[in-house]
Amino acid sequence: MYKTYNGIDSLNQLLQEIFNPKSSKKKELKVGETVYREHDKVIQLTNMPDDNVFNGDIGFITKIENGTRKEIHIDFDGNLVKYTPSSFSNFKHGFAISIHKSQGSEVDTVVMPILMEYRKMLYRKLVYTGITRAKKQLYLLGSKKALSLAVFNDLAEERRSDILEFLQVGIKEEY
Repeated sequence: MYKTYNGIDSLNQLLQEIFNPKSSKKKELKVGETVYREHDKVIQLTNMPDDNVFNGDIGFITKIENGTRKEIHIDFDGNLVKYTPSSFSNFKHGFAISIHKSQGSEVDTVVMPILMEYRKMLYRKLVYTGITRAKKQLYLLGSKKALSLAVFNDLAEERRSDILEFLQVGIKEEY
């Protein structure tokens, strides 16, 4: 979850102060309510194939221009991409990311909050996915009650969609 006191956005603010604290040696740029600074870890939110950067890619801010020309330069593992105000919404802090964004990746350390506040998301498959991202260390933070609820809940939230009916009607009309 992104919102709430224990959400990803709030965690990213706290983690930025730990891993990349404010310094007179680093330029900053405020975008909306978020302050980005040089050396911040960020995650790409959209596909930008022309720049060879895709949803879920992790990078680091290498340069900020905050004068009349506002730019943020991000290094995605050797691929340098320049962002201007019209594309600032394509990334956000990546110190803490969602389990969804981490799928298919592994990281050395996973810190996963498991709280009753996340009740609608507490199910076994999601917790398993989060746990299996950790290569070396795993920290589960929260309550035993929330973890128990997740472990014994093997049903993901039911998706509400008319796609099955739509497909069945489409098949009937065609034949």
